[in-house]
This record gives sequence, C-alpha cells and structure tokens, in this order.
Amino acid sequence: MNTLLSASVAIIENDRILLIQREDFRVWGLPGGDVDPGESLARAAAREAREETGLTVALTRLVGMYSLVGNDHTLVTAVFAARPAGGHLAPDPREISGVGWFSGDEPPPDLMWWHRQRIADALAGVMGAVWRQEGGWPFTPGFTRRDLYAARDASGLPRAEAFRKLFPDPGPDAEILETPGVLIAD
Repeated sequence: MNTLLSASVAIIENDRILLIQREDFRVWGLPGGDVDPGESLARAAAREAREETGLTVALTRLVGMYSLVGNDHTLVTAVFAARPAGGHLAPDPREISGVGWFSGDEPPPDLMWWHRQRIADALAGVMGAVWRQEGGWPFTPGFTRRDLYAARDASGLPRAEAFRKLFPDPGPDAEILETPGVLIAD
C-alpha cells in the first residue's frame, strides 16, 4: 500500500470559503494537491492555492490531517485555513473549470464527499483535528489516473455523474474522528 502526501487550503473571507471545480470531473472541493519533493506542507498549500486560484494566501492555522484510505493507497492531506493576501482570481483552465465563494450552509452541488468534513472544520474554526476517511480509492492495486480517466470516458456519463459512480459516498460511518481538534477564532 502506498501513502501519498498532499496539502489543501480553505481560503476563508467574510464567513465564506473559496472552492474550485476540477476540470477532470467537474466536481467541487478545496484547492490543493501533492507535496513536491523537498517542499513543506505549508509551502505546498500556498503554492497550490496560487496555481489553482491565482490568489496568494496567508495561512492562519492547521485545520487538521485527513487520511483518505482506499484499496491501494492512503492519501494524507494537511488542510490549512487561510485568508486572501493578494492576486486575483485566475484559475488554471487546464486543471480548474470554475471557482466560487460558498457559505457552509450552501455548498455547491457535486462536492467531493471527502471534502465536506474538511470544509465544515475549517469554517467552524477547528484546529488540529485528525480524521480517517474510508473509501477514498475504491480501485484495485495498480489502477492509475489514466485508467480512471478511461473509465470516466467509457461510462458515457456527464463528468460529475461519472465521479459519483466511480467514487460513491460511503456515508457518515466512513468518517472517523481519531483526534478531536480545538475550536479557535481566526
């Protein structure tokens, strides 16, 4: 089993959170991505925010660590809260098909199920939570991103529907709080 490391950013302003819509599946989630070799979690989060939204950010706290556990690998993501510090919204169209500000009680349709808790924690002011999220990579070992896109295309479904079929929501019992965080005010 492989363990991958990533970082995401909850950019918050006026009690709203900035989310991106992924180009590959047209689903919404936090900006983020893989940590590059030699890069810290915080730098990866700030870099991903800039690359995916066009904004520079000031990180304000570590919301938590979220382990998305699947058949072939575990994706461990450090989620940081941040505020905009410069730049302007200019998403990379090769990766991002949309950006938008959302309130916690009005999430976008087609939100990646494993981002719900991350967003809720970020907006609530949680710091230092540790979650285990079951069902993240439901494919057999060796199934690649190329295989994933081939399965998406072969489904004949709209991209968001294909995502829901390929990554079914396992429900709330699949999300296990391993270490509670503390509530703080940003």
